Amino acid sequence: MTRRPPLSWFTLAAVLGTVHAVASISWALGGDLLVETVGEWARSWREASPLSAGLALGTIGVGKLAAAWVPWVAARRGGPRHGLRLAAWLGAAGLGLYGLANTVAGAVALTGVLGPLDDPVATRGHVLLWDPLFLLWALALAAGLWATRERRPTPEGAGRRPDAVGLRRG
Repeated sequence: MTRRPPLSWFTLAAVLGTVHAVASISWALGGDLLVETVGEWARSWREASPLSAGLALGTIGVGKLAAAWVPWVAARRGGPRHGLRLAAWLGAAGLGLYGLANTVAGAVALTGVLGPLDDPVATRGHVLLWDPLFLLWALALAAGLWATRERRPTPEGAGRRPDAVGLRRG
């Protein structure tokens, strides 16, 4: 019987990534739910060039779905291997750094110390929803990758502390 790795971290990562993806796909199809939390530029782009905005947002949404679910599928098959594992680690690092940096930068901007905000609704949306969601997605993916890492067997006695000189018993 082969042991399957636990899927809980990969499942959480997939769900968090899917939330991001569904929003992008919804906006690509003309939906307005939470679009103001992204920025006025997004609404203006969709109004000025609906086809290019829709194609770009749809592509982004499909990319997010792939990034969310490919590691989960790989984990069901015994865990991501080699190139996919490296890509997943790089993705987790990128998502995490992006989410953390933008959450912190947006939070600082919300204090007013950098001056007045051009779009306070979008800034709050990024600080309270989108950027922490990227960070949580990254952390869940990294936890899944860490939990499914290959552990190398240790030689007999490795990991034991050697007896102090002169204190051996026996």
